[in-house]
This record gives sequence, structure tokens and C-alpha cells, in this order.
Amino acid sequence: MAAPQESNIQSTIESARLTFDPPSAKDDTVMGAMLSDPATMVFLGYMAKEWQGGWTAEELVTRRENQVKAIEEKRGSTFYIHDKSTGELAGVMGANVINVKDRNAVVGIILWEKFWSGGYGTEALYELMRGLFEDLKMHKILYETTESNVGMRKFLEQTCGVPMVYVRRDEIWCLANKTWISLWQYEIFEDDWPRISVILKDNMKRGAAKHATSA
Repeated sequence: MAAPQESNIQSTIESARLTFDPPSAKDDTVMGAMLSDPATMVFLGYMAKEWQGGWTAEELVTRRENQVKAIEEKRGSTFYIHDKSTGELAGVMGANVINVKDRNAVVGIILWEKFWSGGYGTEALYELMRGLFEDLKMHKILYETTESNVGMRKFLEQTCGVPMVYVRRDEIWCLANKTWISLWQYEIFEDDWPRISVILKDNMKRGAAKHATSA
């Protein structure tokens, strides 16, 4: 029997090195490997399901189907990130919550550890924020991360110049190490985006020049 065709719920977006695609069943296995990878999920251990040996096939299907439903109902967005040159899955990003009425969204990204360097995160997050602010006309987007996720905090605090605004103490119980996880919140407003977009585009331009020189 042929595999069921997935609805065309969301257009693919392309950047210089990446494509941002709708959730697809063909990525379930590799997505499970990424979400269960200890190095990739080192700052998101509460999501890695280490206590049960990683994500099950059934959980991955349910996760993807929930993402598709959220997109169809226009209350969330999910993009599977692929390397344009190889087709390899590089990560996943999107808005877990989109509030159209109040024009705000809660966003996040998971990149496979092998893509942490080289500016891939900047390239992906630029496209995510550009779409939310310029296409969907969001007023505010909210990032949530952990205190130990120094890379994400550096991106928000130093690159984007956004201060931490609130800590949700003991928000998540992590079964992997039997501890409470606190979430650090950062807000970016539509008035911030013109300044931040210039910074990110400049960083990507300098990164591309560096890559071309070393190639």
C-alpha cells in the first residue's frame, strides 16, 4: 500500500544553505534519532526521553500529527530544517503557540549538534523571526530556554541585545536526572526586529565570506 500523502499545509522556505519544510513522515526515524541524541539534547534533557531509551515510533507519529494539526488550525508552525546540499535533517524550529488575536508567538529551535557551529542557527532563526514579524505581523515573540543553554542565551543577550525578562522557576520536572528545570524567558518586539534583522544579516554575510575564503 502506498504511503498516505500529506496535505500541502505549509510552503517550503529556502535560505542560502537550508530549506525549511513542512513536517513529513519520511523524517520520523531521523527526527527520533536527533531528539534522542544526548549531545544534541544536552540542554533539553527533559525532552530526550532518556529514561525510556529515547522516542518511540508511536510518539514521533503523534508529535508530527499534532504539529500538522496546529499548522492547519493556524495556532502554531513547525519547520523541519534540511541541509540544501545533502538533504540531511539539520533540526526543527517553529512557533509552538501563535496567538493571532493578540499578535504574539512562543518560538523555539532544536539543531542537531553537528550543525551548532557555522552559523546555521542564525540562518534558521532569522527566517523564523522574519516570517513571524514581516509576514504574520506579530507584535511580540517569546523565547524560552534553560540557564545552562549558554549558546541560546548568548544569541539572545549578546547578538540580539535582548535582556532576560523572567524566570519560570521549577517549571519542568526532568525524569532523566530527577530535578526541576527553570525556564528563562526573553521577549522580542516588532520594534526590535529592524535592528535585530540588520545584525543577523550582517553576521550571515560575514559568515558566508569566511566560508568562501576557507573553501
